[in-house]
Amino acid sequence: MPNQQLSGRKLQSLQTKKNIYNSTLELMHEKSLEKIRIEDICRRAGVSVGSFYNHFKTKSDILVEMYAQADDYFELKFKNEPPSESIVQDIIQYFEVYAEYNQNIGLETVKQLYTTNNKLFITKGRDMQNILQQIIERGQAAGELDQSMTSEEMTDYLFIAARGVMYNWCLHDGDSNLIVNMREYMSRLITIFKQKN
Repeated sequence: MPNQQLSGRKLQSLQTKKNIYNSTLELMHEKSLEKIRIEDICRRAGVSVGSFYNHFKTKSDILVEMYAQADDYFELKFKNEPPSESIVQDIIQYFEVYAEYNQNIGLETVKQLYTTNNKLFITKGRDMQNILQQIIERGQAAGELDQSMTSEEMTDYLFIAARGVMYNWCLHDGDSNLIVNMREYMSRLITIFKQKN
């Protein structure tokens, strides 16, 4: 019986954390995270302020959770995905998924992420980066991509460009199709890494 209560508590705890997280995202569609008070989040989530602090130390931890969930999303999306016949197509597809994920988060939330204060973009070793790096390594091993850069350097290079596409989308208030823009940009960019015969 104690194990059932513990698992029930654990499930309730996970649901509370999810409610706090989702409530914060909803509020971020209305105003910046800096202007959102923890009390506002708790009121929206229907929890006490103490519950917030049981799950997150600060509001900034919500951003960390966003990145963790993005990593999980990419892990699930690409874990069992068989490679296509073309590594170049795999890389383009990867960035289409990246654009789709950000589009689903919502323009107002994405705008808040794209600041120079957000160093989470450049955190090394994230699952999202590792997945792309593995795709690139397969392409280099197969001779489809050149080896003028390491897979890590190429990953950084492509992410810098992808963040530029995202930033441009934010600057234009999402007035274009982000997925199409990302596909077109990456399709052109990746050609510089194709192995020259």
